[in-house]
Amino acid sequence: MVLYVVYRASRESKDRSVLPHRLKALGCRQMRRSFWEVDEEKVNRVLKVLEKNQPILLKRVREIRKPRFVRNKGVSELGSLVIVMYATPKEEKREKIRNVLRKAPYIRLCRSVYAFSQKHSLFDKNNELVDAMKFTDFIEEIREYVKVIPRVVIVNKGSIERLLEETRQRVENEISDINRCCRELYNKALEGEHEVRRIRDSLSKNRGRFVTVKKVAAFYKKWLGMDFSRSLMKAYRAVAKVNSILNRK
Repeated sequence: MVLYVVYRASRESKDRSVLPHRLKALGCRQMRRSFWEVDEEKVNRVLKVLEKNQPILLKRVREIRKPRFVRNKGVSELGSLVIVMYATPKEEKREKIRNVLRKAPYIRLCRSVYAFSQKHSLFDKNNELVDAMKFTDFIEEIREYVKVIPRVVIVNKGSIERLLEETRQRVENEISDINRCCRELYNKALEGEHEVRRIRDSLSKNRGRFVTVKKVAAFYKKWLGMDFSRSLMKAYRAVAKVNSILNRK
């Protein structure tokens, strides 16, 4: 059985610099900074070493698994995932990566390591969003090292709830930022002291962001049962409100 462990050591952690040495001493093989391949017989010892650093244990499986849901409790298993990891690039490339990830339904495991649904096409019939393959192709296009591991599942279920909450909060933050931007545009349009063309351009950008996050949210709804409908409705009204006042100019 092939096992992997991912961890997140905070910058303030006193063990941050010694963790790699302790993992190597246990025979672990580093694949990315915080992503390691682990020998099955040493898993418990590895998890003990990483217990204060949010360890996530993963394993390769032969079959493709679907997410599992528990009545009134939500997701209990995320199903099969495709792990994509890449070398952290310079800042100018990071912004390009962030823009691509806005169009991707993913779960962040740690810095530069992301998990995508193995069954992406099942939830994105029109192939409008960025899946593991598209993201991998993009990383290669910007000439950075990238590695892909398919058919992976999360073993320690205790980490699933945390990952889901982080994912949910990230999408909510994107929707909230669209709301904030539109409120600012509405106030500028109301004051009448700003160039209408610039406001229209900014509105067009935020409308595009709304369309994208709406599609991403629909994917999460099908994949993991996440419901962003209330937040999306607020953002829709915010966009429509700015559009309405501009049409009267």
